[in-house]
Amino acid sequence: MATLKAIFDRETGARPVLIHTLVELDAFVERVRTLAVAQECPAVAEISHADNPWGHAILEVGIGKERGFVRENSTPMRATGTTTEVADPIVYDDQGTGVDIPAGQEVPLDVVRRVLAAFLAHDARIPEDSPDLHVLS
Repeated sequence: MATLKAIFDRETGARPVLIHTLVELDAFVERVRTLAVAQECPAVAEISHADNPWGHAILEVGIGKERGFVRENSTPMRATGTTTEVADPIVYDDQGTGVDIPAGQEVPLDVVRRVLAAFLAHDARIPEDSPDLHVLS
């Protein structure tokens, strides 16, 4: 298992959250979810391999009250959901800046947690055959 580094606000930008276990991963998701509920806007986090972020994919993870998304910034780029169209986008808070996320990329938080668990378990590499991620075209 990899050690992951997670950033979602200025505080964690200066001191990233380190994630070693599924328990820590769940606690991180809940921390961001609680923030998103309090500010009534889903939040975006960046999660990467702590020791070698440039040698692995970097995840852009949206976490809201009940739904979220995962985008894997690699080649090819993959994401949860089924579409890249930005019709009727959902606005997420990315460190104080609103970003539009295609509504079709949102999935239940259980799916987000499953993708993040795979990222942690497979040394910051989500298997190519993951049923939860789809290649963006």
